[in-house]
Amino acid sequence: MKVGRNDLCPCGSGKKYKKCCIDKINQEVSFNNFRNFLFELWSYEEVKEMSNEEIIEKLQSIGIMFNKEIFLKDIERYYSAEQISEKWFNTYNVTAKGRDEDFPFYAAWVLWERFAPENVLSMEQMADLIEEGYQYLDDNKSILACDKWLKVWEGIKYRIRTDFNTLEYLDKEYCGSFDIRDFCQELESELYNAGIDEPKYFEIRIKYCKEFLHYFWNENEELIHQMRRAIIESLVRLNKLEEAKKECEKLILDFPKNPWSYIAYGDVYCLYESDIYDAVKAKEFYQKGLSVATGNEEKEIIKERLKNLG
Repeated sequence: MKVGRNDLCPCGSGKKYKKCCIDKINQEVSFNNFRNFLFELWSYEEVKEMSNEEIIEKLQSIGIMFNKEIFLKDIERYYSAEQISEKWFNTYNVTAKGRDEDFPFYAAWVLWERFAPENVLSMEQMADLIEEGYQYLDDNKSILACDKWLKVWEGIKYRIRTDFNTLEYLDKEYCGSFDIRDFCQELESELYNAGIDEPKYFEIRIKYCKEFLHYFWNENEELIHQMRRAIIESLVRLNKLEEAKKECEKLILDFPKNPWSYIAYGDVYCLYESDIYDAVKAKEFYQKGLSVATGNEEKEIIKERLKNLG
């Protein structure tokens, strides 16, 4: 059983093999021996069964002088339990050997969950919540998935720095666990599906998109445009048609050369059943979109909409 240096470590820590168990086992070890080795390692579940006092006592026994006040400051400074664990190894004369070398990481993870305010999430917690969301999506449970992912969004908001206006700095922190741009787009998209099941999620979607635009107003045009269209789409679904039209007018003013600005306005008049259904106006906006479209995909999308209008 061969494990690559850059593969995720089979022990389940979430770290790369080269940063975790590479020095603990021989890559050519037999599968049975390797399995036995895994059973001997500390796990998140095992540490979670311990009381705070037991965890702290164990940390002290391997040379880590845990201090809750300092730890609470560390969770403000660091983004992950792994980073805090590495800090401990660099700060203290840690005597952990063999199995116990993994204990500080899981201890930091569990104590973070127990001591930190609800919205101060570690990267490990965020990754778990995102994965739980995907598991709900596998069962077509969009609302439950969104509820998990909205907790991640609250955690992301806590880490936002006012001197930055894009996702770049957060992407550097979280890239080892998840892609923050992909996550933000998937949350926007899945909130639509949740809204179909429960309309209040369209309100939540509007709030989320407005928050994103407030914090990350200098993000790339495609992402900004997507969030603004999502607001329009949600307003239409909530039958707030005048608000939707005003947002469309602003979108065209800000992005006059983007065909999706006109597609969005045309959709307001015909894509959903509403009190302002107007095929003529929809065609006008679709034609304007077609006149500025340069990509074949956008052109085909507009032509399909025009065809459906007859």
